Amino acid sequence: DMELEEFDLPCFSFLNDNNKAPWIDAIKAIFDEGDGAEPCLIHKGCFLSMPGAETQVYHQDGPHLSYSQQLPCHAVNVFIPLIDLHLENGPTEYCLGTQILGYECFVKEMCETPTVKAGTPIIFDYRLGHRGMGNRSKLPRPIVYLTYTQSARTFKDDVNFSRKRYHKLGEVVVKAPSRQERALRRQRMSEGKDEGGAKATNPN
Repeated sequence: DMELEEFDLPCFSFLNDNNKAPWIDAIKAIFDEGDGAEPCLIHKGCFLSMPGAETQVYHQDGPHLSYSQQLPCHAVNVFIPLIDLHLENGPTEYCLGTQILGYECFVKEMCETPTVKAGTPIIFDYRLGHRGMGNRSKLPRPIVYLTYTQSARTFKDDVNFSRKRYHKLGEVVVKAPSRQERALRRQRMSEGKDEGGAKATNPN
């Protein structure tokens, strides 16, 4: 799960501007309460499923706002695959009806796994149960995602989008050694020295 500063550049304005987002009319229809309010984008990012990634644990991105009555949809996700989805690269499986209070449990017979072309938005209720399937292909599966709510004043996800969950890429990616460093390492190995520069000896 990554936040990309590039998504705020003018060339990606269709992600941030409701007048340019091609999926916005569908979201307005979901949220429509007759007040003409604009959907509010509260988060955007990209996630990758790498080759060999296992199936995710079934989950809902957000809970119900009330556990005494079923409320209308208060937030939606939009998943936009950057490559064609097919069963081998592990698209997301959705358990239909699990956004309804009391029906949150996973039922395999109620699951659908859309295999859509790159660029096709998949829109679903924030409460809908889902899981990314295992990636058995040889390529990563990149997905751009956006989360909209009816109003930023009435809903904010402080769990999924907590700043504590995110780290600068340099903090989690080991920098590849330079050509000079690789040459020096090969020289040390040929001289029988360990990584610390000490002469290696035969323990036997």
